[in-house]
Amino acid sequence: MDSQQPAAGVTVVPLGPRDRDRLLGVDAAAFFFDPSQHDPEHVLDYFEWPRTFGASRDGGSTLCGVYTAFGLGLTVPGPLDALATVPMPGLSWVSVHPDHRRRGVLRAMLDHHFAQLHEQGVGISGLHAAEPAIYGRFGYAVASLEVHLSMGRGATFTAPSLDEEAGRLQTRFMPMDSDEARAQVHRLHVAATASTLGAVTRSDLMGRVLFRDHPPARVGREPQQVMFCSRDGEATGYARFTRSGTWEDGSPKGTVAVTEVVALDEASLLALARRLVDFDLTTTVTFDQRSTDDPLLWWAGGPRAVEISTYDGLWLRLVDVGRALSERGYATACDVVLEVVDEVCPWNQRRWRLSVDDKGVGRCSPTSDPADLRIPVQALGAAYLGSRSIASQAQRGVVEELRTGAVRQLSLAMRADREPMPGIAF
Repeated sequence: MDSQQPAAGVTVVPLGPRDRDRLLGVDAAAFFFDPSQHDPEHVLDYFEWPRTFGASRDGGSTLCGVYTAFGLGLTVPGPLDALATVPMPGLSWVSVHPDHRRRGVLRAMLDHHFAQLHEQGVGISGLHAAEPAIYGRFGYAVASLEVHLSMGRGATFTAPSLDEEAGRLQTRFMPMDSDEARAQVHRLHVAATASTLGAVTRSDLMGRVLFRDHPPARVGREPQQVMFCSRDGEATGYARFTRSGTWEDGSPKGTVAVTEVVALDEASLLALARRLVDFDLTTTVTFDQRSTDDPLLWWAGGPRAVEISTYDGLWLRLVDVGRALSERGYATACDVVLEVVDEVCPWNQRRWRLSVDDKGVGRCSPTSDPADLRIPVQALGAAYLGSRSIASQAQRGVVEELRTGAVRQLSLAMRADREPMPGIAF
């Protein structure tokens, strides 16, 4: 589908590299960022242009909105206690020019996005929301929470069972902006996502071109660094971070900002964390993109030992209910008929039977049988990673039980044994 002509008279047209400046113009008008902090020659190098579109009212000459989608993967609950990876187009750079707000532009672009994915047989779409009030009305829901941790230099991580192993590991750091560092980071990133619920897998293109140094974007910080952890010469984890140096009353007050920590095992995570809180001339260390039951939080002493900020993480949208619910696995057997409410994607708004066998493998297909639950598509997206349970959403009146016991049955089947990670930014 190359274009779509919604009722509002907005045409959605494909964009290519020749449209770079026009795309950046719309994005800058919508988000009013400092253009000097981005390299216009390379800021879009990781775009997948066949997934990039603009909205126009004159056939494409003038853009009133833009969006792109990245080809990503998402680690979801698998059968029983396993994990599985499913395709997840990552919706991003969604921008509407201020001159064209509230005129159907965003609706046209999202309708186009959903229709494309439906034609391609894709089950889910994901995004990070700049404004949380917007995307719920298009069927997205928060599927994971993101925790930011802040602690002082020298914070103690207590994990007696891991001390001996962590002590044998080696750490070293180097500038992130090198082919060697980026290749190693991407290899470890892909390896770790397979065993990390909620993890979003970057594309190979992202792995090659992201994390290049652009001096104006540092804003007083050093160039981005990466710390590797290794066991017997084999890398087992990494942390991306930057340090900023400040002085107050003659004393150093530097900050270490850790944007991502990835480890193939808990001993490697512990070794990295202990090194990151032990830099000279620093007083504060922050960790982004952590989960609500993250080991770092509990090794450091729990919520009263560190400063915590919690935000919405990954938002998910079931574009094809049958495919999405068949692609993930389940914790218990289940047989329920869902009456799905979805006013944006009409192909979803019908009754579906979800049948899960005793091995946790499910199949979801259309049915004419009486419904056991009436459920909005947002509720399924919220529960998709196993965190925001169907039962808790029913208590808030979001899900309506039509057969006694159906809520509990579906809720137990969709739950996971761990909280999902929030997923990397895209």
